[in-house]
Formats: sequence, C-alpha cells, structure tokens
Amino acid sequence: MLRTTSLGPITRLRMARRVLGRSLRTVDAYLIDGLLIDSGPPATAREVVEWCRQREVHQVVNTHHHEDHAGGNSLLRASLGLPIAAPADSLAVLRDVPRLELYRRLVWGQPKGVAAQPLDEYVVTPRHRFAVIPAPGHCPGHVCLLEEDEGWLFSGDLFIHERARYLREDEDAHQIMASLRRVLTLRPRLLMCSHAGFVEDGETAMARKIAYWEGVLEEARAFRERGYSVERIAEVVLGPEGLATRISGGRFSKKNLIASLL
Repeated sequence: MLRTTSLGPITRLRMARRVLGRSLRTVDAYLIDGLLIDSGPPATAREVVEWCRQREVHQVVNTHHHEDHAGGNSLLRASLGLPIAAPADSLAVLRDVPRLELYRRLVWGQPKGVAAQPLDEYVVTPRHRFAVIPAPGHCPGHVCLLEEDEGWLFSGDLFIHERARYLREDEDAHQIMASLRRVLTLRPRLLMCSHAGFVEDGETAMARKIAYWEGVLEEARAFRERGYSVERIAEVVLGPEGLATRISGGRFSKKNLIASLL
C-alpha cells in the first residue's frame, strides 16, 4: 500500500504491507525538491519505484538503516539509478544486511544490500539546503534533516508520538531524550515524522514528549522504591502490553521503555 498527501511543496508517502485488507504497520517517507527522504520497506519497494518513475526524484537520503526506512534503496538504485546517502554508522549494515527476525520480515520484508555514500554536513537540492543533525538513541548514527530557513525538520524515528509507550530492546531512552533536547534548541516549526506524519508546531510536540517521558520516569522510580518489578511497573504506569509485544517476542515493548528509563 502506498498513499500520498502533500503540505505545500512536501509530499508524504505513507507505506504499509497489507494482509487481508489491513495494514500491518505504516511508515512515512517524504519527497521535497527532488530529494526522497527515506525509501520505505522492501514490501512496498516496487510501488515506490513506479511512483518515483513518474516524478522528479534525483537522490535518496536515509535517516538511518532500519528496514522500514531503507528497504527500498536497492530497487531504487537498480531501477532508477538513484544515488543513496546515509549516516556513516549505517553504511556497513546497508551493504551487508543481516537476516532479520521473523516478525520484522513479516511486517516489512527482508532488505537487499546496497552501497551507499556517507552523508555530508548538508544535503543540497536546487531550492533548499538541509543540515544533517545527529540524533542517536533510536539507533547509532540516526540523523534528522533540518531546512533551517523554513524550519522544517524531517525527524526519522526520533519523535514517533508525544506519548510513545513502546521501545525496541536496543534503543536508549535517555539518549533519545538528549537528542530531542538538542533538536529542540533548533526550534523547528513543522515536523515530518516517519510515523506521525506532518506535525504542526514541532517544537511544542517534542517538548511534550520529553515531559511525558520525564513523568513516566518519575512514576517508575517511585514504584521501584516500593519494590515493584520492571514488568509490574510497566503494567501499572503504561498499561498491559499489546499485540506488538507478543508478535515481536518482547523485542518491542512497554517494559523496554521502563527498563531503559530506569
């Protein structure tokens, strides 16, 4: 599934693998001035290639190496000859993609390896210049792209949601908050999130996420002092685990957020 919406000159591509008519999980990429920011999952790569074939697309930049953000790279390179750039920490994984866990292959597909070039300090298009902002925590090397004159922030997986309650087992919640605080000083006006879509007043939205996680941490510490386990704290503070936790075997869970915060 591929659907598009636009806000001014920015086009959002919302992608998902569908099973029995239902989307398993969505992810967004963005096209602005010939620059495709992220390429979506392998499951929608052919749709993305055909969509790009009808438009002016000159380069692809990945915010990080995860399969829902870089899974279309290989086919875009092979079919359209597009240059691919990514954070330096992502290049080895993009070139030699490991076999993914079953749940990730089911939701997104298994990517093929591709050689990418390291990102420079800026990504330049005919009308815009995007500063590459390091924003680790979701994974090493994760970056955001900021169009400083417009106040546009393409945030990859830094934001997700103001009240994000789930975390991958390899994420670092405190590092994510540090990245949010760093990006907050840049005062972005419009946020382009890979899962929340267009977020007006990005500065306020990121501040609310920081405040929410700080509140969760305060509650978690209080329950830990009373002897609660991490699992119990997660249930009391964030609610019962959902289907995503069961499908991922606990690799994506509320417990992970609590454990990382503590």
